[in-house]
Amino acid sequence: MITIFLRIYSLVWKLALPFLRRARRTSFGWQERTLAKAPEGPFDLWIQAASGGESMLTNMVLDELNQTLESKFKINILATSGTKEGVDSLKKAKEKRNTSCFELQIAYFPFDAPFLMEKAFNRFAPRLAVIVETELWPAFLVYAQKKGVPVFLINGRMSDKSCGSYKRFSSFFHAYGPDRTWAISELDQARLAGVMGTEKVGLMNNIKFDRITPIKNSQPDVKLQSLLPADQPFILFGSIRREEEDKILKTVKELLTRRSDITVGIFPKHIDRAEVWQDKLQQLNIVTCRRSHIREDTPLAAVIIWDVFGELALAYQLAKVAFVGGSLVNLGGQNFLEPLVFGLRPIIGPYWRNFAWVGREIVTSGLVIEVADENMLTSTILKQLDDQEDKDRILEQVQEYFDPKKGGTRFVCQKITEKLHAL
Repeated sequence: MITIFLRIYSLVWKLALPFLRRARRTSFGWQERTLAKAPEGPFDLWIQAASGGESMLTNMVLDELNQTLESKFKINILATSGTKEGVDSLKKAKEKRNTSCFELQIAYFPFDAPFLMEKAFNRFAPRLAVIVETELWPAFLVYAQKKGVPVFLINGRMSDKSCGSYKRFSSFFHAYGPDRTWAISELDQARLAGVMGTEKVGLMNNIKFDRITPIKNSQPDVKLQSLLPADQPFILFGSIRREEEDKILKTVKELLTRRSDITVGIFPKHIDRAEVWQDKLQQLNIVTCRRSHIREDTPLAAVIIWDVFGELALAYQLAKVAFVGGSLVNLGGQNFLEPLVFGLRPIIGPYWRNFAWVGREIVTSGLVIEVADENMLTSTILKQLDDQEDKDRILEQVQEYFDPKKGGTRFVCQKITEKLHAL
């Protein structure tokens, strides 16, 4: 049965490859994706990260391995990703990492065509394969088993919708799924177990928690600080998505009507929306300026629209109040953990499923403030403007909340090293 599946699956890939060659997203790294040019094994470990987020977790695992592996047992590692963002993230981290215990090569993940994946396992010859989070390519799993390569799935998660889709093929995943899977919550564990089998699925702490470290006594960025009036509270709207712009615009207008002593910073999720924001604000006769246009002699504006990359985290340090977007409409939310490390309680909307792994307790504990709509957002911001928050106390609460949830990276590295020693 699996032979018939592989033949049909191969045919589908052969038909798809010409179209993938012309697609911008999959044209990057084409020679590596098709193995015309690719690293040569053997590798002790092949770790696969789907995209940028998973690559960040992979870098954390590699950093931890760099600290825990003994140099006398030097190993060869291949790290792959399916996107340019993921590969770039892996390469950037490699440049900064000094290693004495492993050699690292980075490449694009080969297309899952059976004729390519068989060639990949022959060429890479890994002793152990690790999948970060949940990306289950069938040919990858089949040829891992055919070549006798154990597969781990780490930081496993599965949405209810994905679970329904995967369950249709549960017989395949029972037979060819990862040898061991570690899920980040009991709910994810139950879903993954329903697909792969209870005996194969365990629990671990989410690696992402290891990134959350309170930054005490942080010094504000002097350059950014100079953009803002010293005597005015700074209200930050971060990672605002196009679909919620009108709701945020309503809040900004009401805030400036009620409080003339504030400066507002708008950080669109996509900076190409900066011009749209400027037009909308000017139509309301609100004095505004784009961040890239500010000079020493630029008049002060009520609203600054950020149209440059890389300054959101620095700006959180300067904010009196911060709202994190993607959450006022059903878009899943953006990263609201970043303000917390600076002792700033973020406000979010009701839609933050992308960060459900953090746990509802983040709201019930008071570390994050959830609002139902833009009207409640306005009133909450006005209230926070009058509150005198103790940043040191907030940082203590952040540490108390996240410290028990850490250790996932160390756990994964322990499982990897144990397995490599056993093989």
